[in-house]
Amino acid sequence: MTEAAVDGLIASSEALIAALDAHDIEAIEAALPLFGQSVAALKSPGVFNKTPGLSARLAEAMKLADSARARIRYLADRTQQRIDMLATAAGRFDCTPATYANTR
Repeated sequence: MTEAAVDGLIASSEALIAALDAHDIEAIEAALPLFGQSVAALKSPGVFNKTPGLSARLAEAMKLADSARARIRYLADRTQQRIDMLATAAGRFDCTPATYANTR
């Protein structure tokens, strides 16, 4: 793992977060592959050079990646709620449940 890999993760996380916050589909589609590549770069074997400040940069990168993950989960949940409301409005209770149901 190199500092360049950590910096790449930080940059791609910031780009993904900005795209998600702007609700810009094209920017999201462009940011996701870069984010995946930066995560893969961290996993690749190589020489690990522990330099001063690398731990702090890595902690920042992980915080940003987690922030992007939280936004994605929130937006996915919100989309599912909209689908449920549309199904309810259409009277299609067989498609998606509008409320929680105990299946026992």
